[in-house]
Amino acid sequence: MKNLYYFRDKYVRSQPSAFCPGCGGGIILNCFLRAIDDLGLDQDKILAVSGIGCTAWIPSPNFNGDTLHTTHGRAIAFATGAKAYNPDMTTVVFTGDGDGAGIGGNHLIHAARRNIDLTVILVNNMSYAMTG
Repeated sequence: MKNLYYFRDKYVRSQPSAFCPGCGGGIILNCFLRAIDDLGLDQDKILAVSGIGCTAWIPSPNFNGDTLHTTHGRAIAFATGAKAYNPDMTTVVFTGDGDGAGIGGNHLIHAARRNIDLTVILVNNMSYAMTG
């Protein structure tokens, strides 16, 4: 079994954590990194997209790969454009309840309706802390 240092050293940029004490963002990041490793994905062929809010801190300063930090509620729209440009890129969206289900809810619905090949990780932290 691989320990946390393996994932940190392989997939995380070397800098201080952006997460507040007690935040679950680090756990979500760890699950994402383990999934990349377990699935054997090439981190150079992954685009991690985020919007605004606490969930945006999961990939943007941490993941040692391509990241796209977008505007409020538009992470899925940006990811849709990136996926259309490069269909071979594994595209993962990190969004929060306010960002992805509130203001960005229509983008979520229509990406699902169009069956866009995206993975959307929508984190419900039950807080409009940094969102609004």
